[in-house]
Amino acid sequence: MVNGEPVQQASIKKKRRKSALILLAVLFLLIVADRLIYWFLVLRHHQETDDAYVAGNQTQVMAQVSGNVNTVWFDNTDFVKKGDVLVTLDKTGAEQAFEKAQTALATSFRQTHQLLINSRQYQANIKLQKNALTQAEADLKRQEPLGAPNLTGREDLQHARDAVATAKAQPEVAKQRT
Repeated sequence: MVNGEPVQQASIKKKRRKSALILLAVLFLLIVADRLIYWFLVLRHHQETDDAYVAGNQTQVMAQVSGNVNTVWFDNTDFVKKGDVLVTLDKTGAEQAFEKAQTALATSFRQTHQLLINSRQYQANIKLQKNALTQAEADLKRQEPLGAPNLTGREDLQHARDAVATAKAQPEVAKQRT
């Protein structure tokens, strides 16, 4: 049986080779079937070209604020949607402008507050001048009856009249200052 063994081994090798070839053929057919199904479901809808132009809306983009650009998020001809961030700007300029605006607001607030205080002071000054007018008129009323029979000096009477005239002018002067 020494001669029979190489024949048996040769037939076993042929069977193994045939099985391996069948396995490879089945594997190849499975891969081909997979690619065909993938092409049918996905790739047949996908078109690709090297020199085609697609009709689309090109829009000029302008910045709302000026500043130094830190990052550009899209390249030329990339598709963007409304609300997409195209570039990131350096925050330093905006922060400085914000601080400047805050300072201007605080200054304006202080100036307005000071104007209110001044207005109250001027109103109080007008009241004070009106009170002085009332007092000068009362003094003049007391001096006039005494001036006719010469119970008081003409000079005192004239001073009382001058005080009334001055007191009448003072509220107008105070109003002009406001």
